[in-house]
Amino acid sequence: MPVEFRTTSTFEFIRSQLENHLYQSLLSFEKDHNLALNAVTKFNVSIEELCITLEGMYQSFNPNDGVGIKSHPIMNGRYRVFYKIQVQSESQGDVIFFDIDDNKQSNLDRFPAHIITFEDD
Repeated sequence: MPVEFRTTSTFEFIRSQLENHLYQSLLSFEKDHNLALNAVTKFNVSIEELCITLEGMYQSFNPNDGVGIKSHPIMNGRYRVFYKIQVQSESQGDVIFFDIDDNKQSNLDRFPAHIITFEDD
């Protein structure tokens, strides 16, 4: 396998906070433990799917792949995973997940949830 995936402690900390938030918020609305667990499972599956996508994108590495910070949306754009690539050789590289962002939470100051849109009645 040419791509090895690693995570930072910051990524794991934020990931656990998001999992907890998903679980607690869904449990408070739906009062169903299984639905809340299912939401967390879908979140984790979307990160696994991102790994599969990135592995397909990086079958061979270019030295320019290691330049800069990259990101990819997951769960229909709700979250954004930030990663860096460390290129070892043309056939070997590491993808390091270092941050994950809840786009809805991050954009509340610019796009408040209480603003009525054209689609609202």
